[in-house]
Amino acid sequence: MPPALRPLIALLWLICPGAIASAFANAPLGSLIEDRVMPTPDGGREHLLGDSAVNVFIFFKPGQPHSEAVARQLGALQKEFVGKSVRWVAVVSDHIAAASIRQSGLVMPVLVDGGDELYAQLGVVLEPAVGITDHEHRLVAYQPYRKINFIESIRAYIRHLLREIDDKTLARALTPPPADNGGRTASAHRRYRLAQKLFQAHQYAKALESSALSLEKDGGVAAYHVLHGQILAALGDIKGARAAYGKALELDPHDESARLARDALPRAVEPPAQ
Repeated sequence: MPPALRPLIALLWLICPGAIASAFANAPLGSLIEDRVMPTPDGGREHLLGDSAVNVFIFFKPGQPHSEAVARQLGALQKEFVGKSVRWVAVVSDHIAAASIRQSGLVMPVLVDGGDELYAQLGVVLEPAVGITDHEHRLVAYQPYRKINFIESIRAYIRHLLREIDDKTLARALTPPPADNGGRTASAHRRYRLAQKLFQAHQYAKALESSALSLEKDGGVAAYHVLHGQILAALGDIKGARAAYGKALELDPHDESARLARDALPRAVEPPAQ
């Protein structure tokens, strides 16, 4: 294992020792992932890995609810890293029909694994699952799907490889919030999760109430302010949304989701000159 990766692997072991054991069965963290050229559903060919600082590849199964949900979430996450050295691809088993792939809504190149050779080589068991390598194609992270903290973990791994966050910030992102301050932090996280679900269900008033409670219990998490801003924007409170995104960027100046959301807000209309 390269010396530069040893501190990161040690950190991951301390954060979540099960993550090391549950990595690709045939490719432990820190191992070199071999690049290969693979066919695409439209008859073309694409590399699995590139020269980017970060390579993200998802093992995806069209028609499976978790896979399709993750496809949408990763599509949104991609937008946060536009213009940065991050490459995204999805990999599907060779028996999947191209039509099913198109219906999934994936916005990244899709590679078809002929004979399931890559699945077998890496020992992929669960779908969806995301692998992340550095620029040398060393496996830095393997993240099988989970309901809690899935996208947040992927975002943190990418930002760490891009040197936007340090080891301590990565560790905080990968671990569930501790039940400190009388359980206020854990309670805030539960309220945040509930607000996410209500927002996705377009129940904006209830989402706003839950989001406000999460901020009341713990206002030091940038992601909580981003969600609060998204809810306010959906309710038409553009001024409030802009303030929420500004607070998120104050807490984390590198939070691309906050910056993109703020920049997407309609600009205030200047009153006509008297």
